[in-house]
Amino acid sequence: MKKCTIFLVVLLAGMAALTSCKKGAQLYDVTIWAYYPEGYGKNYASDVDIVVKNTISGQEFNLVTSPLGTVTIQLEEGMYKISATKETDDFYLNGITENLTVQPTGVNSWEVHLVATSKAGGLVLKEIYYTGSKTEGGSSYYSDQFHEIYNNSDELVYLDGICIGLTYPIGSTPTEFVKDDGSLMDRIPCNFQTLMFPGTGQQYPLEPRTSVVLAMDAIDHKTDPVGNPLSPVNLAGAQFEAFIEAAGKDTDAPQATNMIVIYTTSTTMHDWLHSVNGQGVILFTLPTGLDWQAFVANPDNFMTKPGSTAATQYLMVHKDWVIDGVECNRTEEDKRFKRLPVSVDAGMVWSLATYNSKSVRRKVEKILDGKVIYKDSNNSFNDFINDQDPTPFVHPTTVDN
Repeated sequence: MKKCTIFLVVLLAGMAALTSCKKGAQLYDVTIWAYYPEGYGKNYASDVDIVVKNTISGQEFNLVTSPLGTVTIQLEEGMYKISATKETDDFYLNGITENLTVQPTGVNSWEVHLVATSKAGGLVLKEIYYTGSKTEGGSSYYSDQFHEIYNNSDELVYLDGICIGLTYPIGSTPTEFVKDDGSLMDRIPCNFQTLMFPGTGQQYPLEPRTSVVLAMDAIDHKTDPVGNPLSPVNLAGAQFEAFIEAAGKDTDAPQATNMIVIYTTSTTMHDWLHSVNGQGVILFTLPTGLDWQAFVANPDNFMTKPGSTAATQYLMVHKDWVIDGVECNRTEEDKRFKRLPVSVDAGMVWSLATYNSKSVRRKVEKILDGKVIYKDSNNSFNDFINDQDPTPFVHPTTVDN
């Protein structure tokens, strides 16, 4: 029965591809192979959900790999991208292969290699509000941004020494930080201020299934004289604040604990600004025995932009140090580009507009004993809901579909 079901899914997907291509277009066989991660115990990955996307027309075709880890589809000439996902009892598996072309001659054989993510849980970014709001006079206001961090595990976690960074680049251009084959580097360039939670090791505990809010400015943005009455958030209760003292222009909210600025690419920026057009964000921890002063003192941990004469030095964070990462991107589809490796975030999430007072929020997967477990498959396209009313300090009471 299972084999018949797989065959039927593939057959229907192939029929959809045939009917959705341009009328009269020449079609070519394309075979897709899905591979498990090295050391997984198997080579070819069966029952993997595959999405084939024509990056020019936007057409998408949904397929499932056979017991041999392969599936064949007929496609017209063009540029394509394939995304792969699978869930097992212990792991989420994700993979992406981009810049694929259908050749009119020869064999079209594509591969996608899966990356495994444990379901064990840990710290996750529960909600990110980066779009900002409009004022009564129609001006743009972004000082009400926040990032909410949640302990998605059953164990106590200490925030001391955990860092948070924003990726380069912002805006609508692909990153220059790539390998010779065009894939992303193993190290992630951080832009603007990179922050760290203070503490000596066990000063800032985070209980299981609870969260903290990191605010750009920890004030009630609705009522404060320097705020915005149309802002959707009151952040006066934020536990942590990104106070940029060195710039000499930021205002300190005394009730919130200040983050430590371990490095900045700009000495003039007086706010920790997550670009309203979208920017990747990562939570990471340094390897045991490496303190942040030594990390930023080592010139090997910095790079300038490849192919540029610009002198800006970007702090480089290895992907293996990342606890959680979310690829927040542009509103316009043709301006969305990956900056985070697949092992950190296999997808991306975006808001439908800037300054629309909306956030992106992680989906609720389960509620056990009244406590929320958020979905964390390392694929923000599947894990997040966009354009939500911001809800700092508040957790849903129902499971998201």
